[in-house]
Amino acid sequence: MSEMLEEAQTSTGSADHAGSQHHRADHDVESDWAEDAQANAAAFALVEDDPEPLVVNGEPEGASIKFVRTGDSTGGRYLMAKVEIPPGSGPPLHLHTLTDEWFYAPEGGIVMLMGTKKYKDLDQPPNIAGRDTIRMIPMKKGSLVFGPRNHIHGFLNVSDKTVVVQLVWTPDTPGESLLGYFKSIAKPMLPGVKGALNNPIVQLKAVSEAREFGMMFSTDFWSYAEKVEEGVAPFGKNLPGLIKLFKSGEGS
Repeated sequence: MSEMLEEAQTSTGSADHAGSQHHRADHDVESDWAEDAQANAAAFALVEDDPEPLVVNGEPEGASIKFVRTGDSTGGRYLMAKVEIPPGSGPPLHLHTLTDEWFYAPEGGIVMLMGTKKYKDLDQPPNIAGRDTIRMIPMKKGSLVFGPRNHIHGFLNVSDKTVVVQLVWTPDTPGESLLGYFKSIAKPMLPGVKGALNNPIVQLKAVSEAREFGMMFSTDFWSYAEKVEEGVAPFGKNLPGLIKLFKSGEGS
């Protein structure tokens, strides 16, 4: 009987130890994520909004887009927007050939979609050149993802509430700026008006005018995607590059 008790105590002790190790591992992951989110927030705290940002109603569906910094105040180095994304909404798969982009989800609730193939030729979009494998990246509160030019991307609000996503494009100079694109496809919104219902004309113009601004814009998810997989962001978050960009654009 005493041997059985000793064996049971030893077994219980081992289970407790394993459970403790698992708990510490979970704690370490959460701690790393919290530190990562804090670093990302500190980077965006380097930037102050322009005094009178332009707000438009655009794509994705029901989104309001506030351009808080433009090339006029950053010396052409970058364009920044705060976008309100309704539940279940997000931009269709697309890519830029002239600009790089960062995606910051201060509230989380977003799944980022990112491909790895390069598409440089506007006459050879993915549905002609060959569709891509699209990676799904869940974005927790404070997550940051980098998307270099020539790569397919998009995102979706998978939460049950409207969330804000901050977007940064570089550069923002004549011939490369996307500000004209958003101005063209959507009308400015009146002050205080948020979440205007989507107008199908906005979606039509978003696709038809994309080429003029160096973009390929899908009309259907599977026209650009061959399959979907879960995983990490293929190009990381490039936080050093973003901080350098922010600092270079101040005082311009």
